[in-house]
Amino acid sequence: MTDCAARQPACRRHGGYKLRARALVTYALLAALLPLPMALAQAPADAEDAAADTDNAATESAGDGESESPAAVLAALRQQLDGLDQSIKTLQEQAELNREEIAGQSERLDAELKRMDPIALRLDSLSQQLEQAQELLEKHETRIEDNSVQLYETLMGIDDIQQSLTELSARLQRQAAAPQPAATGPATTEPAQGQSQGEVAPEAAGERADTGMSLLPLALGLLLPAGILLYPLGRSLGARRASVSASALGGPSAAGLLLALVGAILGFALVGIGIRNGTSLGGIMGMPFSFLPELFALSPDAPLPAVAGPLLAQLPLVVAMAALAAVTAGTRLTGPGGLLLGLGIGALLLPLFGHWSGAAAAPGSPGAGWLAGLGFSDTGGVVGSALVGGAAALGLALGLGRERVVRPPEKSAGDTGHEPALLVVAVLLIWVGWLEPRLAAAPDDAIALVLASWAAAAGALAAAALFYALFRAGSDRLEAVTAALLAGIVAAPAGAAPSGMAVPLIFGALVGLLHGLIARALERGDGRRELAAAFAIGGLAAALAPALVGPDGFLFVPVAEDLPIQLLGAAVALVLGGGGGLCLGLLLRLLPGLLVRPRLDARREPSPAAAAPAA
Repeated sequence: MTDCAARQPACRRHGGYKLRARALVTYALLAALLPLPMALAQAPADAEDAAADTDNAATESAGDGESESPAAVLAALRQQLDGLDQSIKTLQEQAELNREEIAGQSERLDAELKRMDPIALRLDSLSQQLEQAQELLEKHETRIEDNSVQLYETLMGIDDIQQSLTELSARLQRQAAAPQPAATGPATTEPAQGQSQGEVAPEAAGERADTGMSLLPLALGLLLPAGILLYPLGRSLGARRASVSASALGGPSAAGLLLALVGAILGFALVGIGIRNGTSLGGIMGMPFSFLPELFALSPDAPLPAVAGPLLAQLPLVVAMAALAAVTAGTRLTGPGGLLLGLGIGALLLPLFGHWSGAAAAPGSPGAGWLAGLGFSDTGGVVGSALVGGAAALGLALGLGRERVVRPPEKSAGDTGHEPALLVVAVLLIWVGWLEPRLAAAPDDAIALVLASWAAAAGALAAAALFYALFRAGSDRLEAVTAALLAGIVAAPAGAAPSGMAVPLIFGALVGLLHGLIARALERGDGRRELAAAFAIGGLAAALAPALVGPDGFLFVPVAEDLPIQLLGAAVALVLGGGGGLCLGLLLRLLPGLLVRPRLDARREPSPAAAAPAA
């Protein structure tokens, strides 16, 4: 007992060490297995504090002696074990909570993975499609490279063949130009393979044929100014009014007319074609001299410039409008006056409105004018030529004033006026010359254009004859029917329908009615203004044609949406042509040497006002 009593503090201390070591090992295992929150980790710390307090108490009791009994020690140990059991239960509960939370997280993770499976499959399919497209692209690139190599080789071969043909053609031309020997021996030169002697090379023949076909519209288009020059002559020979002589209806002087035509040609070729078809300057005008380097190229190998086509197509119309202005000016026009008149018509008025109405707006070209940008439509270019040219001639006549009329001798009783054949020839020449540039510009629509011209002329003729027979009295009531017919011919390209003749016939009737309403106001009793008024009325009707008989016009759609912009274009053409012609007339009157001044001759007939005082 003494030994046990003496060893009791050591035994107690050893037992406390065992208990504390067991608790520490258990806590370490639980902490390693499960991540516990800091709040729940306080329980092992309290247990350690309790164990430490127990050890301290044991140490103090050992220091005090053998006062503590074994029952007290066992009670302390039981308390420690109870605390450890409580801690273990708390840890088990926390472990269960963690397991439940982990299970919930795993379920959510599985759900997310299941939701992401279609996206992953789609991404896989897209990646496969991308790989296939990449393979196809590589195959196409390889094929393009092969084709480019073959094309290059083919082009090189074509260049070699072209060079050989050119050399052969040059050799044949030199041989043809060389003097041939007089002897009738065998020929010293052999013809090319598949080509007999004296036969022209196919390339040269094709070039000559193309040149001839390109000059044919120009040659036929020049019939238009010829018809304009013959028309007043035919009208003067068949005039029924006794108060108007042939001199009053005669044309200008030879020098004035010739220089007017020369001025129109030079002005349009040098300046006007650039203003009309050149690079647009804000939709107002083109570059005036932009085509001069192409037109005056010195190289013999230079190809035909692209502007040669529109230049040759528009040149007869420009010449015709200059001839119309010169005829309207009358016999007072001198050579310098005619040159100024031709330059004003060909270099400024016609090209300027042609650019405004979109003459330079070819497909893919940014050269549209401001009127075309607003939606204005000039079908066949009738407004830009007939309305501007006719208005310019009328403005010129207004600026020059009326020419002095000489009364002819009285007609005999058996002398009845009639329309001579010359007037019919003039109308036919105007008809052919007016249609030819448009037929050359649109050869596929040639049949439709010719039929539309016939229908429009017939409609205008019928409507004008009916109007003049009903509303104009006197023996001369049908004299203006010819001018109405010309107005229908002029306006026909704007009213041409893709198929059928009903629309051009209705349009021609409208032109004839319009001519009957306003022709007398434009002519003002002056026979020289009749032709200019016919062109102006035809151009005015062409300006209204898209809004009236076009595909979207009032005839097919009962709402004329395009009528305001078409009226604006017609008003602009009238202001430009009439104002330009009026300014030219005033310049001709103000500047010396441009007009033939009437001489004060004592032999002329005295006026009634002067004869009254003498009586």
